[in-house]
Amino acid sequence: MELETQELASFALLAEQLHFGRAAARLHISQPALSKRIRSLEDKVGGPLLVRNRRGVALTPAGTMFYKEARRIIRDIEVTLESVRGATSGALGKLRLGVGMSTVHSLVPRALLKFRESSPGVEIQIADMSTPSQVEALIASRLDVGFVRLPVKHPLVAVRKVLTERLTIATSEKFTGPMTMNGIQDQPFILIDRGVSATYHDHCISLCDRSGFTPRIVYEPNDMFTILNLVSAGIGVSLIPRAARAMHVSGVKFAPVHSSYAEWTSEWPGTRS
Repeated sequence: MELETQELASFALLAEQLHFGRAAARLHISQPALSKRIRSLEDKVGGPLLVRNRRGVALTPAGTMFYKEARRIIRDIEVTLESVRGATSGALGKLRLGVGMSTVHSLVPRALLKFRESSPGVEIQIADMSTPSQVEALIASRLDVGFVRLPVKHPLVAVRKVLTERLTIATSEKFTGPMTMNGIQDQPFILIDRGVSATYHDHCISLCDRSGFTPRIVYEPNDMFTILNLVSAGIGVSLIPRAARAMHVSGVKFAPVHSSYAEWTSEWPGTRS
């Protein structure tokens, strides 16, 4: 026995109207065609679902029970179709997103706001991950999109450049020396832990090396907020992404790094189809 959605929908509408003429008109078919669908449905369930009398049409006890189940099935089908249409068009579903140090303070919030406005039905899951971890997760299909730092070269990962960022000197407001790489070379440094972002950490070390010194690192926190607060307290100086100034930690002042090597590019990679 195979029930057809057309039969279920016809029966449900007739059960609501309790009038063959009105139900047939709503379905845009003839009354004989509607009667044929109902007879076919009754043959499949093994008994009458409707009875006709002088006052019109009435549901049998089995018909009343079947109507409730028919409406549930029809609603489930409608919800399923709507979900599939949304997933196909990109209006529904889940976006698994990886972010890193270079984009979490600037590009990502604006991008997510714009995406949320265009696709409000999509659930967004965000993971704070280093570039190597994001690439690994993309290849393993644990992420859909990631924001990472250059360079990223893997045959299974497609890359699009989205942001150019620069390193900025951060010191306590009480610091009185020159706000230059030479001016901070003798200061204790606070840099992000290499386990959090190896590329960012190594970029800072390389910039110091190009400026003629090796930084004396005293703390390696796991997040930018802690770095800025330690800088504010006068514990040391740091090199931070320019966008991190938007965190507005009091007691910190900033200065640009006048070197082309202070610049880096962030990318938006996803797995190739």
